[in-house]
Amino acid sequence: MFGFLLQWPTILTLVMFPILVLVYVRLATHEERLALDEFGDSYLDYKQRTPAWFPRLFTTQAK
Repeated sequence: MFGFLLQWPTILTLVMFPILVLVYVRLATHEERLALDEFGDSYLDYKQRTPAWFPRLFTTQAK
């Protein structure tokens, strides 16, 4: 979404940005519920290890 704003910096893209972010957040929430229903505890384990939106820059390795 940020790249889209940078590539086409217009009033329309500025107005659409928060709308599209809201739509994607709602879609992700819905898909998480579906994944939880289908995969259960293994999805919860994955969700704890994996960031939702932004990658971790530094990770600590458990030994």
